[in-house]
Amino acid sequence: MPLLYPFVVFLLLLIFATLVRGPDRSHANKGEEEEIAHLRDRVAALERVVLDEDRNLRRKFDGL
Repeated sequence: MPLLYPFVVFLLLLIFATLVRGPDRSHANKGEEEEIAHLRDRVAALERVVLDEDRNLRRKFDGL
């Protein structure tokens, strides 16, 4: 049983260090958040273009 004490102390210190350090996401850069929002807008615009059925119909009937 005394052989487990160093491991228990190590685990407690590891848990304490994790709690003190906290998550890294709380220090997110504002510029990165704006860039991600801009990229999401671009993806949404591309999805609208690709999935636009009117565009597909116009392409079909342009040759008639």
